[in-house]
Amino acid sequence: MARQLDVSLFRTVCPDVLGASFQEGPEPTVHISTSGIRSGVEIRTAFRRCYGVDVRRVLFVDGLEWPGEGWCDHRDATTGTPSEARLEYVYAQPSGPLEQALSEFWKELLEVRDIGVSDEFWEHGGDSLGTVETIEFLNQEYGVLIDFFEVGDKFTVARLAGLVRERSRP
Repeated sequence: MARQLDVSLFRTVCPDVLGASFQEGPEPTVHISTSGIRSGVEIRTAFRRCYGVDVRRVLFVDGLEWPGEGWCDHRDATTGTPSEARLEYVYAQPSGPLEQALSEFWKELLEVRDIGVSDEFWEHGGDSLGTVETIEFLNQEYGVLIDFFEVGDKFTVARLAGLVRERSRP
């Protein structure tokens, strides 16, 4: 039996969400229709804050609308069939000591509970000062130098780990 969730909590935290559906299982998933620009990280964080459930996948779909009470079924309103995902976010745990160390550094720096290897620094509230601190950490811990302007949009643990492997001292 599917868990019943109080939809008003999520609607209050994410008023731009038009509808949502939650699937339990080995890889808990939230299907979301939104009128705003939300990232999978934001939805995952909001869902955990509201319900204490650690969602692993977020699928952005069309056609979900809040019913009067309860959660939506993840089906297209016009056809009755499941909507195709427009975007998908999947949380990926750090693997190995390097990714774990980088993730731990960002969790402390950004004061967040979780950082997956594909989660972007900026989506967790990262800023230019945090970028400078990250660059200094890489230099001190691994002897790796990266330029501030090299960071760009795809600033992730996986990318940092790749740079460390590529540029670290012998």
